[in-house]
Amino acid sequence: MVTLKTTSEEVRTVTPAAMPTFGLSYRIAFAIIGAITAALFLAILKINHGTFTYTLDDPYIHLALSSQILHGNYGIHAGQYAAPSSSILFPFLLAAAAGTRLHPYLPLILNVAALFLTIEIIRRFFVHLELARDNIGAMVLAGGVVLMAICLNIIGVVFTGLEHSLHVASVAAIIYGLARFLDERKMPAWLPAAIVLCPLLRYEGLPLSLAAIAVLAIRGKWRAAAITFAVVFLLVAGFSVFLITLGLGPLPSSVLMKSTVAADGVAAAGGNFIASMIINAIVMCGYRAGFLLLLAGAAAGARCLLESPAKPRDWTSQGLMSMVLFCMVAGHAMAGQFGRFYRYEVYILVGAVLIGVYLMQKTIRGVLGHSGDRRLVLVLAATFCFLLATASYIQAITLVPIAANNIFEQQFQMHRFVKDFYRAPVAVNDLGLVSYRNPYFVLDLGGLASRKARIMDLSKPDPTAYDALLRSSGVHLAIIYDEIFVGRIPGDWQKIGTMDLSRPAVSSAESDLQFYATDPATAIKARIELANFQKTLPSGVKLVIH
Repeated sequence: MVTLKTTSEEVRTVTPAAMPTFGLSYRIAFAIIGAITAALFLAILKINHGTFTYTLDDPYIHLALSSQILHGNYGIHAGQYAAPSSSILFPFLLAAAAGTRLHPYLPLILNVAALFLTIEIIRRFFVHLELARDNIGAMVLAGGVVLMAICLNIIGVVFTGLEHSLHVASVAAIIYGLARFLDERKMPAWLPAAIVLCPLLRYEGLPLSLAAIAVLAIRGKWRAAAITFAVVFLLVAGFSVFLITLGLGPLPSSVLMKSTVAADGVAAAGGNFIASMIINAIVMCGYRAGFLLLLAGAAAGARCLLESPAKPRDWTSQGLMSMVLFCMVAGHAMAGQFGRFYRYEVYILVGAVLIGVYLMQKTIRGVLGHSGDRRLVLVLAATFCFLLATASYIQAITLVPIAANNIFEQQFQMHRFVKDFYRAPVAVNDLGLVSYRNPYFVLDLGGLASRKARIMDLSKPDPTAYDALLRSSGVHLAIIYDEIFVGRIPGDWQKIGTMDLSRPAVSSAESDLQFYATDPATAIKARIELANFQKTLPSGVKLVIH
């Protein structure tokens, strides 16, 4: 007989013969996830005629920034400071390969590694909880790992080329580490490192990291909690100080542009700041996954209030995990986002599911302990509900090749036109691919790499402001979306071209973009270059020269 400890409140006794192998089932699950990832990669190559592109333009901002970091500059262009990245750490990781042929593929390599690291952490988490008592139960759990990878978009975010895959891995590691700490009363040596890494990868990781630090402190690990908190504070606050010394804001421009809550917080707009958080939570309710997360967070909060022990050491493991879930959901409700190709919320979906499994482990163990038809019915019912709740994320995986093709047919072609044909500075509102490995200045009208453009955008500028901005920057050609700049395009600019995607816009802001010359001489030159460029476009991409 072997005694197995599951939580600090429960001890079970199981015979060695009842222990599932899990090994073969997991290897099959691992192979299925690898096959799906490889199939998506090959589909991107096929649809892009042999050229790999990510599903968003944003990773190329990180790549361009990391190239400058290697040369001692934090920005997109030499000698100009900018903070266009939402991640503190990710651009520095990419800088290691800057200037090499590996560089544009490093985000993919890191993300694939993070994908399988996440899957391995989830497997170990399930094994730790000892949810299955036989090999059939182990097969069900292995199938659950595959479902999580697909239905929570863990596979899909790999191809965004951004830091989300690494962030998801850090979230899974923290929750697994907390489960081991709470159940075994022994803190894994790597847990503080995961807690520190999480907010360095994405600012949304702060609520989870702070909650995890609180758990360590409550359970008597005061020294580890204090040191971990100090390191997190020094690194996150230190980065803000670094940005301020460069003449930038305390948060990256990308955060300030995409988050009203962050912008109002930095502006010290107290009333607006609170209103922005309330609006953010209301917007979250509009998403199916967001609404379910809020319900889960409310239930976790109620669980904490019902427990409320008189002494910290009297908190149960279930109560502490509920507190962690509540903090995660509350943090995302106040300042997190949804959308942009289903990437912002993946971390909290994974975290909520893992904590949910921890809180419901006795129920799951009971379901998997049934035999015959009853277990089958219960598992199928749970699977159906999970698929229904995550239908949009399943669809997102199927759209990965088309999303990558959008970037290939639009941003990659813009890059080719500027670098190989026009060969002069341009203004754009999609900064990434156009600026990456391009020797010519790119004025970012979106404000990610231009503080002046970001501040100007807040004041709802008229056309003369944009005309003055381009002239002062020495730019005479703008490649923009008409739909985004309605009412802001100067009347004396000449529309000289329109380029359309061959497929529906999935990851691009619009299906067509426009070329504008600010003066007659540029219009003549650019029309000639557009005519030459037109002959080299992929089949299906339509360029009309006006």
